Amino acid sequence: MAQKNVKNMMGVLSGVFAHTGHLTKEEAMQMAGMDEAEFKTVYDKAANVVKKLESYDTAAEKYDKFSEHLWEELQEYVKKFGPFGV
Repeated sequence: MAQKNVKNMMGVLSGVFAHTGHLTKEEAMQMAGMDEAEFKTVYDKAANVVKKLESYDTAAEKYDKFSEHLWEELQEYVKKFGPFGV
């Protein structure tokens, strides 16, 4: 279970880079070690992060809010486990 959750978190993060044009979707999928069906869900979560960041006007605001919005999408993967027994 933990490995799958970490894999999903990697997929969301690499998906953000794909949505912003820094990786191709295929590269992001490969980095996460997922096939297309597995990647769809995390890619949609990555889209949510990018969509929220696009609502800010400045790069500084986007940087400030990036981790907050990323965390919102990753929470379900750390609900029942975590490095600190969360």
